[in-house]
Amino acid sequence: MSLVNYELNLLNSIIKTGDVTACVEQGVDHVFAEYADVWNFILEFNNEYGQAPSKDVVKTNFKGFEFFTAESPLQFYIDDAKRQSLGRGVRGALFKASEALKNGDDPAKILTLIQNESAQLIRDSGRLKDSNIADYSERADVLKDRIQNPDHKIVGVTSGIKVIDAHFGGFQPGDFVVVIGWTGVGKSALTRLMAANAWRAGYVPLIVSLEMDRLQEEFRMDTILNAGQVFTNTQLTNGKGISLDEYEGWAQSTFEGKPPIHLVTSDGIETADQHFVQSKIEQYKPDLVILDYHTLFDDANKGGSETERAKNLSKAFKRMAVRNRVPILDVSGVTMDDGHDERPPELSEIAWSKQLSYDADMVLSVHRSAGSDVFQVVTRKTRRCAPFAFYLRWNLDSGEWKEIYEHEASE
Repeated sequence: MSLVNYELNLLNSIIKTGDVTACVEQGVDHVFAEYADVWNFILEFNNEYGQAPSKDVVKTNFKGFEFFTAESPLQFYIDDAKRQSLGRGVRGALFKASEALKNGDDPAKILTLIQNESAQLIRDSGRLKDSNIADYSERADVLKDRIQNPDHKIVGVTSGIKVIDAHFGGFQPGDFVVVIGWTGVGKSALTRLMAANAWRAGYVPLIVSLEMDRLQEEFRMDTILNAGQVFTNTQLTNGKGISLDEYEGWAQSTFEGKPPIHLVTSDGIETADQHFVQSKIEQYKPDLVILDYHTLFDDANKGGSETERAKNLSKAFKRMAVRNRVPILDVSGVTMDDGHDERPPELSEIAWSKQLSYDADMVLSVHRSAGSDVFQVVTRKTRRCAPFAFYLRWNLDSGEWKEIYEHEASE
């Protein structure tokens, strides 16, 4: 079968069955290259008249179009077109990479090209999932499992913080959680704490950090996981007050036989955009993704202003969470208004774009007074529970932390 025949097969089947809706629902737009004009005509005709054009109408408007009888079911031609279109895209991506290698381009840039092309193909090959809410059988099965399993504490990935897990049900597939706070209050540290807690529970986190280099990130995670048992972050940083044997003994007992903690930093990365993030999710299949932080990511759609780029990234990350069925925690900055050091920031103070607050399933606002070890966390938005707040008493140098009540926060 030639590269364009699958387009002809699908178009003839659409004309025969008249079922344009099924094709729209399954996102076939990207499969048409040679005959995109015919497909667009069919779409416009269907939108205007409520049905697909007849064979005679198509023949009148496209003199050279080849008609034949499509014998198989429409779904067969949809599936075949998607499969062959994906194959065409893969061949095209490999050809571009091959030509770039022949031209002596930087291999790192070529690898980024392949990652971006692959992520785009994955996005195109997916589709929105339709369902009939009146068919409740699957939901009943899920509810039955939750009722009958006494060990099933929460639905999603645990944060390790009781109030989040109790109220929000942990971080569930498709969740897009935005973490905001003034500069230096510990919003990035909070997401690492939740990643460490999830990891201790057997989940695989992926951290994409564009703020700190690899060793800084790794030592910070060591400190959180150590929680004051063997060393402090200062000791890891300056190498004083700790022996190599102590560190290696702790590391071996902590990490051996445990799931990975995947870390991606900006070291050696040419660009980090939404396609890059998607490729890393495909590569590692994580249970939880942390992106730090929002405005440092590039926009593959080349938004013209900072606001447009931030908006494009927000929408892309939310769709990515849903499409991959993985919770994503996105660290974002806020505008620095007068008196900002006295309270957690509001939704209206999210930097560059309010799109983040629209897309988020939950917004956590973090605050800490200068020199204090008490972290205040307030929900500025929650989609599936009532607003809540909590405090952590947390020594960032030792890694020791605990949840505390409001009356303890002032002590």
